[in-house]
Amino acid sequence: MSSLTSTEIIVLVVAVVLAVIVIGVLYLTIRRLRARKQKLLGELSGGPELVHDRAFNRIAMARREAEVLAAQGADVHRAQELIAEAQGAFDTHRYDHAYTSAQSAHEALVIARRQGSRTSAPPTASPAPEPVLRPEPVAPPVIGGAPLPSRGPARPTMAKNRAESQFQIHILGEELEALPPRRARDPSALDAADLRRRASQAFDSGDFTEAFRLALRGRRALGASLETLPPPGPAAAQSTGAEPDGSSTAPPDIAQTAETVAGGERCPDCGYPALAGDAFCRGCGRPHAPATCPTCGAPRAGDEPFCGRCGSRFT
Repeated sequence: MSSLTSTEIIVLVVAVVLAVIVIGVLYLTIRRLRARKQKLLGELSGGPELVHDRAFNRIAMARREAEVLAAQGADVHRAQELIAEAQGAFDTHRYDHAYTSAQSAHEALVIARRQGSRTSAPPTASPAPEPVLRPEPVAPPVIGGAPLPSRGPARPTMAKNRAESQFQIHILGEELEALPPRRARDPSALDAADLRRRASQAFDSGDFTEAFRLALRGRRALGASLETLPPPGPAAAQSTGAEPDGSSTAPPDIAQTAETVAGGERCPDCGYPALAGDAFCRGCGRPHAPATCPTCGAPRAGDEPFCGRCGSRFT
């Protein structure tokens, strides 16, 4: 075998060097492509749109599960609190916290479903547990084989203000869910959501009067016209003119203001109610258009920029 010439050796070395360079370039290119792929996947998984959609879908699924279990008679109070917390976080753009709270609500609903399946049993001779809104009537006593004459409908054994507070909490939740997206981020709507959460906590702890009062405050924060409860205690009942059973109407100024707000005009941008004399919207700060000309007092038609009588510009 003849030895290689110097020219052949140089060509072989150059070929090897070029092969190493090509392999190195390919390796670096593949590494960069893989790193770019991982970066893009990370950005997509943590992008605001995806996080927003995940939180929204998780809240909607948890709310639907709670409705189904509540219709079956399961205890979903804890899950409803977590759903309200998740909705509040979602409205304030804390989507990660909203998804976590909604996931916790789903886990609470799974536990409630299991407990409901364990406690379900065939009907026995023992009396059924007292329902929330329709308590079992008490049968009249029987003496000598005949029942005593009734003096009226049997009084339910439900605690005071329990049904009323639960109804107002439910109505407040529906009003919050019906708010438009821009209106749901207003301070009044956030305050109403917090009052609903506190009302649910008071209801779960057995303080139905406080739950009733907080739910009414939440509905008034949304512009509803309704009645309120006085602070508990005989002194408060005497000072506010409340009845012994705890029912009373709101003070005239509060009731009048609520009626005016409920029946008045609303902002075309956010829907927040406006009182007479307001120059700016209380919800979004949008300036209200004057109804009359500031110069001659002629009424303004629509959104006309100039007065048709004197030509003055509406400010």
